[in-house]
Amino acid sequence: MHSDLEKLIELEKVDREISRLRQEVGTLPGRMAVIEQKLNASKAKVETARAKIKAGDANKRKYEADIQAQQQKISKYRDQSLEVKTNEQYRALMDEIGFAEKAIREAEDKILEVMVDAEAQERAAKAAEVELKAETAEIEKEKAEARAITAKDEAELKEWNAKRDALRGGISENVLQQYERVSKHRGSGVAEARDHKCTGCQVMLRPQVYNEVRSNEMVVQCSSCQRILFYDPSKDKPVETDEHAGEQVWFYVPRYGERGSFVVFVNGKASSSRRVFDADSGLLLRRREVVRNQTFDQAFAEDVQAGQLVKVQHPPNLDRDASEHLPSHLLFQLQNQVELTPVQAEPSAPVNSEAPQ
Repeated sequence: MHSDLEKLIELEKVDREISRLRQEVGTLPGRMAVIEQKLNASKAKVETARAKIKAGDANKRKYEADIQAQQQKISKYRDQSLEVKTNEQYRALMDEIGFAEKAIREAEDKILEVMVDAEAQERAAKAAEVELKAETAEIEKEKAEARAITAKDEAELKEWNAKRDALRGGISENVLQQYERVSKHRGSGVAEARDHKCTGCQVMLRPQVYNEVRSNEMVVQCSSCQRILFYDPSKDKPVETDEHAGEQVWFYVPRYGERGSFVVFVNGKASSSRRVFDADSGLLLRRREVVRNQTFDQAFAEDVQAGQLVKVQHPPNLDRDASEHLPSHLLFQLQNQVELTPVQAEPSAPVNSEAPQ
């Protein structure tokens, strides 16, 4: 594998890990704020309960002062009643005493209500204080854990940054600039090429480009997203088919014949082959062509990319049943799956020329 390409693949992994760690470290203030909010909520419960108790005490003192004032009025009215000379004056003083006594009873009822409420608020305050104590211990534990995770991340981040600097130092300057420019805009600067596509943007690659990428011996960029491409041979599979070795795979390919062609591919143990039949007449246009040490999607990539996969219910014996033309029932079955369109056809090889093996 090309030295720059190998380092770029590793650099992409390192950059992703650095990005993850930076994001995790960056979340610490937010996590601490959430933790503090939980603590403040528990503190607010205690403060609310204590504030209600304090307000109740103030009301109680006000009602007690009202009672004292009414008692003083009653005492004054009783003294005055001893000096009045008419019944009307006496009855007026008695009415005032009655009003004062009623006000005293109402104030005493209010005091009783305040005392009952004060008991409930005291219980609520004590419960809130117990909850706050437990919450404080748990929150301090959460804070310690968050700080520990952040410290670990920062230590790892330092190591990854050192590794990144070492990798960057071993990559050609122009290649590194390409990688960083694309990574800045796309989020990644490297993408795997698989099944004739760039996995970064899912755009199909031209056969020549795909073959260049497959070699892993040169730095190749995707023409669509500009990511630098690499190939992992362990993941590449024949496109659009899970056919087993030795089984037939049929495509409609417009590039041969006046109205296109039906092409049958076969993967062998150490080779692949292709036969081409005219889509209109079923006549054999190209005899069996064999390519060693490649699967059909590698050996005949241009046909695969230009073609449309078609299904054959009962594959024929190609040497016996389709040596010169397709059986009529098979041709009819294939034609029903596609629309034959006149195209600028590619010249067909003579049918009597067997391809070199």
